[in-house]
Amino acid sequence: MLPQGCNPKCRGCSHRDWSMTDSLEQKQAFVKSKLTEWADLVEPVRSVPESERWGYRTKTTLSARFNGNIWEFGMWRRDELVPIPNCPVHAPELNRVLALLADSFPREHSFALAYVVISGAQVVLVIKSKQEPTLTWLSEDVAQGLASMGIEGIWYHMNPSTGRRIFEKSGWMLIWGKTRSTDYHGSLYGPAAFQQLIPELYNESLEEAERFLNPNGNSALIDLYCGTGNSMRRWINRGANVIGAELGGEAVECARLNAPQAMVLRGACRQRVPQIAEWTDKNRYQGKEILLYVNPPRTGLEPEVLEWISKQGLPNRIAYLSCSPGTLSKNLNWLCTNGYRLVRCVPFDFFPQTHHVETLALLERVSADTY
Repeated sequence: MLPQGCNPKCRGCSHRDWSMTDSLEQKQAFVKSKLTEWADLVEPVRSVPESERWGYRTKTTLSARFNGNIWEFGMWRRDELVPIPNCPVHAPELNRVLALLADSFPREHSFALAYVVISGAQVVLVIKSKQEPTLTWLSEDVAQGLASMGIEGIWYHMNPSTGRRIFEKSGWMLIWGKTRSTDYHGSLYGPAAFQQLIPELYNESLEEAERFLNPNGNSALIDLYCGTGNSMRRWINRGANVIGAELGGEAVECARLNAPQAMVLRGACRQRVPQIAEWTDKNRYQGKEILLYVNPPRTGLEPEVLEWISKQGLPNRIAYLSCSPGTLSKNLNWLCTNGYRLVRCVPFDFFPQTHHVETLALLERVSADTY
């Protein structure tokens, strides 16, 4: 039996009618099936208590459509928009924000809204047009209502070509509130920033990485795909010298504010290998131990980054948080045939009720005569 508010046509939560035990066992088996060579190292999946596996999402991206009568937000299934107005995986406050927005928007097709993106306290309305839409809907009562639900910033993002790629660099316009908010770590983030959804599990993964890497005042730690800098702050607090790299401009701006002691490079990590290599060589010359933390997108580590890690960077220990067991397997194959050994593999249930699973792989460098 589906939980209240769950649309049977929605395919967003493939494990919604599974027991917690069955879901976690399937996720562990899936990780093992992808990491066959290291299956005996895959630990049980860590999750939150069963009572906390619903209502945890404070971030969502939903398609928007005016059906001639009301605004609907949901997910496309072939040519049909499946509305999810009271999704039980969404935090109750998020559903209330969506309901107020749906009631407030102009009831006309000319309001070219394509997506509603909510990231914590920031709301982005993606407009499939170059023309800035009306603001008459955003009355003082609506603004106060959203503020009472925790919303701090509302944006128009004019993007006439929006589709599979929702955001572009230009076309951003703050229409109410402030440009940045503060997350559960006390870190600043903006409207397009990525945030893990369950702070307890994310912190647990960082704690495991920190214990393994063991950074200190004699460490030089490279943090690739560093996001808004939450992980870098942790390494800095341990006394390490830190460098980070991140592609997104907004994330880089926030990372530089959140971790001002770190050097933060903007760009694809493969493009920043020369600067990272120079920084690493300088720190190694000064006698510092080289450590590496990576949290790449689903595509995994770029070939140029893998080449640098195994041939030049040579960090003593690596903590790799992966959102794709498939690409993690490919990257582990490279690293473990080029001087590294997998020590532990810890899966995390960052997205309960879905098939998604994230995995923390902990690796150490071995001497050349042992591989």
